[in-house]
Amino acid sequence: MENKEQRNLRLGILEGLLATPWMLLSLPAGFIISGLLTLYYDVSPVVYGIIASLPAWSNALQIVLTPVVAKFLNARDLALVLSWMNLGLWCMLAAVLGYLPPEDSKSAGQVFLIFFSLAALSQSLAGVGWTAWVQQWTPTKVRGAYFGNRNRQISIATVGFLLIAMGTLNWFGESIWAYQTLIIVALLCRFFSLLWQHLIVTPPEANGTLVTEGWLRELAGLRKHKNFLLLIAFGSWCGFWMSLTGPFIPRFVYEHLSVLPWQFALVNILATLSGALTLPLWGKVIDRHGCIPVMMISLSLWQAQNYLWCILTPSLSWLLYPMWFWGGMVGNAYLLGLFNLIFKIIPKQGRTAAISANIAVTSVAAAIAPVLAGQIIEMSESLGWPILTVYRIGFALGPTSLLLSLLILRKIKEPEIDGEGSVMGAMRSVRQILQIQGLNFLANASFVSPIIKRKK
Repeated sequence: MENKEQRNLRLGILEGLLATPWMLLSLPAGFIISGLLTLYYDVSPVVYGIIASLPAWSNALQIVLTPVVAKFLNARDLALVLSWMNLGLWCMLAAVLGYLPPEDSKSAGQVFLIFFSLAALSQSLAGVGWTAWVQQWTPTKVRGAYFGNRNRQISIATVGFLLIAMGTLNWFGESIWAYQTLIIVALLCRFFSLLWQHLIVTPPEANGTLVTEGWLRELAGLRKHKNFLLLIAFGSWCGFWMSLTGPFIPRFVYEHLSVLPWQFALVNILATLSGALTLPLWGKVIDRHGCIPVMMISLSLWQAQNYLWCILTPSLSWLLYPMWFWGGMVGNAYLLGLFNLIFKIIPKQGRTAAISANIAVTSVAAAIAPVLAGQIIEMSESLGWPILTVYRIGFALGPTSLLLSLLILRKIKEPEIDGEGSVMGAMRSVRQILQIQGLNFLANASFVSPIIKRKK
């Protein structure tokens, strides 16, 4: 008979599997919702850019809001209350979606703007609560192995839902029923995942607080850590340039490459499979050669192939399949290297404040970019400039600027020893950025220490 600890771990896997469809669907710049906003409601580039930026703005706001909500809610209550609130918002959207007139794109855009403002904020705060709560009921000694196993099962669930999405989008075509069906399926799964979460028992000795005492003092003390500040600068620079064109990739694919949503779902499946299957391999490479060398090579290989976006046409849209497959492999190496580098460099004192600062600053950079991109596209349309040329200029600037980020990365000194403690939650904004670019298996994955074990 299983004890409470074993039961908690089993329930954690079950709720993660059930939450996966909702996590894949809830990102506004993901291929499903971007298809809804672009193909069905034809929202303007400005509104689309603002909507795409809302998860990042919400991640940035958590550094201000967390100390406030911590006065009223512990970690478990914050995770559950905000998750139910978020579920209620999505249920309302699913109910009214069929009544929004597709010919009135301005009104539809306003509705989506209000909805995603509330949904993104509630989801971000729920994520803060979940990150703190999950560390209370997962024993430290098994945490790395447990979440590694959980992530592998989530990868299978991810592929399963992407196959459902591909079939649904193909079957219903351009009908609103395709999107309503996927939202309803995701919400039903999310409903039961929250029920499973309620059954998880928090150990009585666990610390339920969301922030530590001296929060502001810890934030101020981060100025002394040069390596950490360089890491934030690197993350902010990369976050900005990845988010400048990243959220608009589905829109570009649908509007200028004549790719249908169900076809783009297949492209995402390839990236998910290649990324998930190569994760253990990259862990061994990082163990042998270190984080920074692997990040420099993987980012270079990844961005070199992204120049292909500058030449893509409908007749060359087949290139998306090898591009996404390759991006899944090398993008995964970059993400895993970045996680381990954060784990090594983040200050031991004031770790929670450092994680929040990293998320806030990098999220602001990632939030500004799609808003700016939407403004540029709409201004170009009003001036009569070729939109395809504007996209191609952006696709050339992005990889070039990301390759220049290697100059910052080279200045960071990677510690020889592994870090201590946990940095769960530190990758939220990065995961969302990379999820937009096809790494969908990251949607509900958790990265915790130790991802890799150093050879003695």
